[in-house]
Amino acid sequence: MARIAILVATRDRAALLRRLLASALAMDVPAPGELELIVADDGSRDDTRAAVADAAARHPGVRYLGVAGHGKSRALNQAVRATTAPVLAFVDDDVTLDRGWLAAARRYFDAAAPGAAQGAIRLPPDVDADGPLAHAVARWGTIPCRDFGPDVRAARSLTGANMFVTRATFARVGLFDERLGPGAAGACEDTELALRVRAAGIAIGWVPDAVVYHAVEPDRLTAAYFRAMHESRGRSRLYYKRYGVASRIIPNLGLAALAVAATAFRARARARALGRWYHYRAMLAARAAPLLPGGAPRLEP
Repeated sequence: MARIAILVATRDRAALLRRLLASALAMDVPAPGELELIVADDGSRDDTRAAVADAAARHPGVRYLGVAGHGKSRALNQAVRATTAPVLAFVDDDVTLDRGWLAAARRYFDAAAPGAAQGAIRLPPDVDADGPLAHAVARWGTIPCRDFGPDVRAARSLTGANMFVTRATFARVGLFDERLGPGAAGACEDTELALRVRAAGIAIGWVPDAVVYHAVEPDRLTAAYFRAMHESRGRSRLYYKRYGVASRIIPNLGLAALAVAATAFRARARARALGRWYHYRAMLAARAAPLLPGGAPRLEP
């Protein structure tokens, strides 16, 4: 049976983390030794440590790992080093795990041998029943959802709210790029890792039955968050898409501006165009500043 360690990076989101931990302890995991969950706390100042202690008191497989506050990617890299599990599962602190999540992941890795895989990310079941909320989620597109259906066999990329990477893959391609992700450049630590995985000829599988439900936080359904998200992606993309200012960034910025004007009366198309405008404008601004030092460290054997 595949041994899977669940790794979570968090910072100052104890209320969401408690929901995640409660869902993890409610999974179909009959034996104490079958759950390993490491919370890498990236310098929280709330009661994150107490939330983990409460869960650890109920299950010995839950562990707290205090890290130095240098961003999500470094926190996750330290968590990878803190376990010897051959399969590493990464979930964000703003999801809850389906009761059968771990069992589905084990079945998948027992039957297949991918170097990485994407799990399903869905909205909570009650969102569709709330018309205005469902409309806001669709309008802004700021809540990640990944559900390709049972007939898909592979994914093209990775989304960190619910993904799996084997230890062997990390040993081959390196760990998370510590310049990327929240607390550093802001985003894309999962996307950039997926590019290295595919460049190494490693397949990314799809685990449709390993389902998580992403929280719908009101502050993510705003124009301000939409803008910040796309700006963060633009800044982060410079680290793995070395676009020239004259050859790529300015032309794409100009095309995005034209698209914004052309879609004034089509809300969804305008949102896509505006996202690209924010993206390339932030990339242009960041291009003039020194890039953060660091990169993707190796996983020592």
